[in-house]
Amino acid sequence: MTERIVLVLMISASCSVSIAALIGYAVESLPTSKLFSTCSGLLALSSLYQLRISGWFEKVMALYGDEEKFPFGPPSHITRQIIDNPDQPILTAIRNYLFLDPNCGAHLAVASILAALIAAWS
Repeated sequence: MTERIVLVLMISASCSVSIAALIGYAVESLPTSKLFSTCSGLLALSSLYQLRISGWFEKVMALYGDEEKFPFGPPSHITRQIIDNPDQPILTAIRNYLFLDPNCGAHLAVASILAALIAAWS
């Protein structure tokens, strides 16, 4: 549970920094490019952290690692569907995307690269 809180805090921090960077275009005293660089770094860290939480690294290790060391492999997607809450489909979808879907980590990495490009050209 604390891993999820940390991930949400990291993503929130990167969003806050990117908003501050956008405000920096209107306020000359803010270091816009440094803020975008910070946003990029936070997004990169959160992408790696999300990939760890989602089990992506374990899947790769199970695929290429020793079968005796990883006898059960990654958790089944069927088990994930069983624990979903049909009364809260939006929260369930957000939770599944943030904490279980490795694509979220890839999207965060792409956002990190875009923030770095913006920072380089600001």
